[in-house]
Amino acid sequence: MTDTLLRLMESRGSLASLTFVEEDRRLSLSDLLAESRVTAGGLISLGVAPGDRVAFIMQNGSGFLRVLFGAQYAHVVPLSLALPFGYEGVDGYVELVRGILEDADARVLVVDPELARVRRALDDALPHVRVVSADSLLATADTATVPEGAGDAEQLAYIQYTSGSTSRPKGVPLTHTNILAGLHALAASSGTTSEDRWGLWVPLFHDMGMFGVLSALSVGADVVLWRPRAGIRGPLEWLRRFAAEGCTHTGAPNFFVDALVGAAKAAKALPESADLSKVRFWGNGAEPVNARSLEEFQKTFGSWGFRPQSMCPVYGMAEATLIVTSPPPGHEPVVRWVDREALADGHFVPAAQGPDARAVVGVGHPVPGVDVRICVDGCPVPGDRAGEVEISGPPVMRGYYRREPGEERSADGWYRTGDMGVISDGELFIVGRKKDMIIVRGVNYYAEDAETVVRDLPGMFRKRCAAVPEEDHMALVVETALETEEERSALVAECHRQIRSRMGLDKVTVYLAPARFLPQTSSGKVQRRKLRSSLGELVIDACAASGGPV
Repeated sequence: MTDTLLRLMESRGSLASLTFVEEDRRLSLSDLLAESRVTAGGLISLGVAPGDRVAFIMQNGSGFLRVLFGAQYAHVVPLSLALPFGYEGVDGYVELVRGILEDADARVLVVDPELARVRRALDDALPHVRVVSADSLLATADTATVPEGAGDAEQLAYIQYTSGSTSRPKGVPLTHTNILAGLHALAASSGTTSEDRWGLWVPLFHDMGMFGVLSALSVGADVVLWRPRAGIRGPLEWLRRFAAEGCTHTGAPNFFVDALVGAAKAAKALPESADLSKVRFWGNGAEPVNARSLEEFQKTFGSWGFRPQSMCPVYGMAEATLIVTSPPPGHEPVVRWVDREALADGHFVPAAQGPDARAVVGVGHPVPGVDVRICVDGCPVPGDRAGEVEISGPPVMRGYYRREPGEERSADGWYRTGDMGVISDGELFIVGRKKDMIIVRGVNYYAEDAETVVRDLPGMFRKRCAAVPEEDHMALVVETALETEEERSALVAECHRQIRSRMGLDKVTVYLAPARFLPQTSSGKVQRRKLRSSLGELVIDACAASGGPV
C-alpha cells in the first residue's frame, strides 16, 4: 500500500538518492528516512502528540527533509516557513512567523542551526512556543518512542502557507491523498522516470521546490539539491554544475531564465564544457512566463544543446499541490499574438505582431487528475473567452486551514484561483490576476500587460517593474540604477511612449525606484497591495511631474 507519503517514499527508498551540494553529502532515500525516524524521536521527546502542528524554518538540505519526514513519522503535521531573507528586518520577520504560528496553533518551532541569531530572536518573542535547534532533535532522540505505521490517507499531512502575494498568508492543508495525487500529476506531466535526475535550487519551503523534490523521489528518480543562493548569485556556474551532474529535469520562476541570459551576456564567453542536451523538462512557472525570455534563452543556450521543447511553461499553485497545467512532452512553447483591446474586453482574438498586439505564452493542458474551466460571473464560458480560472480534482485542497469557506469556492465546489485566463485549442493562457485589473476611464487594463510593454527597455534594473491602480489612473513603478537626470528622464519618457503607443493609455504616472524596491513574496512575486501603500516613498521623476499624469 502506498496510500501515504511515507509509505510511498519507503517503497522507493532503494531506488532514489539525494545529493546535497553544500553539504558535500549523498544519501540514499532509505538512509534519509532512517535519519528522519531519529528526528521523529526527538520531536516526541519535546512532548508533541499526534495531530499537533510543528513548524520549521530550514534551509535547503538534508535537515529540511529530515524534519518534514520526521514530523510525519511522529504523526504530527509539519508546516515549513520562509527563510528570514528579504523581510523588513528581524522584527518584520518575527511578526510574520508569529501570525502563522497563531493561525496554525503550532507550539513547537524547529530552526536551522545556522540561523542561531534568528532562533534567539524568535525564542525571545514567542514565549508560548518551544523554539529549538534542529540539531538538538538528534541529540535527544529516542527512536523507541516513534509509533509504528505511517498514518491514514485522509489525515492531514502538511500545511503549506501561501506567500501572501495578494493577501495575508493562508494555510493550505493537504492530506496524503492530495499530495500523492499532486506528485503523480507532476511526475506524469514531466515524464519523470527512475532513470532521471532532478536538479533544483528553488527553496524547499516553496511548493515548487518541495513538491518538485518529492515528485522525483516518488518514482525513484535521483535529486541534486542546491541552496537558493547557488542559483541566484551564480546562475551560470549553477547551470554548468547542473549540466555536469547529468540532470534531466528542473523548475524555476521566469526571472531565473532572465538571470541566466543576463549572466551569459555579461560573461561574454560561455563555459565550453556545459552540455544541456540531456534536459527534457525545464518547468517555468510560479510567475508570469514572458515570450521574450523564452526566445532569448533559446538563442543563448541552444549552443549548449538545449532544445526548445525542453522549456515547459507551466501553471500551478500550492492549493493544487503544485501543478495544474503543463505542455505535452516534446512540444515547444506555444506563443500567441492577440489583440490587446479585445483581450481587455474578454475576447481572445488573434492579431499580427505589432504595437496593438500582446504576446501570451501557453502554459499547457490540464495534468492528470485536474480539471480546468474558465468562468465569467460564476458561469463556465466557451473557448477563446477570458475569465477566471477554476480548478477541481484530487490534488486540490478542500479549504483553507481553520477558516470558513469563502469566495475561494464556486457554488458547485470548484476552487476559484483568482487568475484570469483563456483556453484556446485546449491550451491554457494566463492573462492576469482578477484583483490586479486596472480600470481607467471605464477601460480594463491588465497590470501584466503594462509590465510586459516596458520590462525590456534599456535602463530597467533586471526587468523589474510593476503596474498598480492609483486613483483614476495607472501608476507604473520602474526599478533603475540610472543616476543622471538626463538618463532617468529618457527612461520615463520612453515608458510613457510605449504605454501610449502600444496600449492607447495616456493616464499613467511613472515612478522611478531604486534597485530592489519592489516588495516581493518569498517566491519572487510582486506584492501589489503593499506596493500601492509604498508609492508615497517615491518621487515622481521631473519629466513626468509637470502637469500630473501624462
